[in-house]
Amino acid sequence: MSLLKPKVRPQEQLRGTQGMTRMRASENIWGFLFIFPTLLGFLVFTLGGVIFSLGMSFTDWNMLRGFDAVNFIGFDNYVRVFNSRDFWTALRNNLQLLLAIPITVILAMILASIINFGVYMRSGIRTLYFLPYVTNVVAVATVWRAIFHPSRGPINMFLHSTLGIPMDYVPGWLSTTSWFIPSIIIIVIWQNLGFNILLFSAGLQNIPKDYYEAAAIDGAGPVKRFIKITLPLLTPVTFLVVILSVIANLQLWTIVQVLTPGGIGFGSASHTISFMIYLQAFVHFNSGFGAAISWVLFFIIFGITLVQWRLQGKWVNY
Repeated sequence: MSLLKPKVRPQEQLRGTQGMTRMRASENIWGFLFIFPTLLGFLVFTLGGVIFSLGMSFTDWNMLRGFDAVNFIGFDNYVRVFNSRDFWTALRNNLQLLLAIPITVILAMILASIINFGVYMRSGIRTLYFLPYVTNVVAVATVWRAIFHPSRGPINMFLHSTLGIPMDYVPGWLSTTSWFIPSIIIIVIWQNLGFNILLFSAGLQNIPKDYYEAAAIDGAGPVKRFIKITLPLLTPVTFLVVILSVIANLQLWTIVQVLTPGGIGFGSASHTISFMIYLQAFVHFNSGFGAAISWVLFFIIFGITLVQWRLQGKWVNY
């Protein structure tokens, strides 16, 4: 005897469908209510701020004068940006700071490989490397200002007492324009190294160990395994690290302001584009001009990122 399934009446099927629809609608409503505060904050403070700054960049608005003194001046602010000598100096400084990226990427990749394969207490060591990234910027700047002191700093004292370099010839570090950017590069490398190590460590966890074991059986040494296996399979992570590093370095500002402080004493020789935006918008109150600089910086970052994404297919080996 075969068992017959009970037939479902059309009315019952319709009620079941309507019940599922009401349940899904209720879930969607509650989900929307939970994300509404964050969504409202994004619309008001992020998207609204972006739209407001774009409109402000076409005016000569000074925030101290109020909205009654706003005058539309078209693209005059953008023309002024590209005719500004300070802007080109700041852009040159930002491009020089990009030299920290290849050094940081290479060091982070090598250290992540060593920690991942040949070191005990890996989590603790990664945490120690990561601490500079989350340490307060003011504390970091205070320590490095002492380290880079031209006469009493430990680096110059070592160069003078141990290597015998006269004090007149040791680097001036933060006290001279010629050594200021190299000093910032050193700090950026030290501060961002731990974050990049974590990213590369995560990438290394996804590489099957069978590849390394097979290569070792074939007689490949550690260096050859690193070049033939680790480097190619870490290209997606490397691509991500480079993009994030470029964006972060082009937006660098806080450490410059705290160390100099704010470039005082060097003029525009120590300025970055982000610090120039801060000066124009919140020190000189040229809000329209500052907004125009910020949009120029946005297009620079967008252009560099777009080029990197275009090169992604040739660079990243999935």
